[in-house]
Amino acid sequence: MCCARIKDHASFRPASLVLQERASWRPTPPGNSAALAEIDKSKRLLQQRPRPNLQAGIAFSWAATPRAIRRNILSLAGLSPDRWESPIHSFTDSERIAMRAAAHRAIRAYERLLNAI
Repeated sequence: MCCARIKDHASFRPASLVLQERASWRPTPPGNSAALAEIDKSKRLLQQRPRPNLQAGIAFSWAATPRAIRRNILSLAGLSPDRWESPIHSFTDSERIAMRAAAHRAIRAYERLLNAI
């Protein structure tokens, strides 16, 4: 027969034990040498990890799109369509954001057209 083990509930333990356990949960105080050493160790491990080189994939995907689509996206983003031959890395972050938004608008328009057909 199943029954609850209410005798193991924390409210039945002495308050001193509960407070001791709660005290162990306190964060490490600032300036603790052991904590700072662990943080430095973690930073070194993060700096040493190999990072993937994504530039080739990004450049290839930008170059693989047809000329007319690139010119259209640039003009929708409010940029000069004459920059269609420029590598994607030559655009600023704000220009890339505008191009991404323009591409999403174009995709939605093409999807609506496709659904209508």
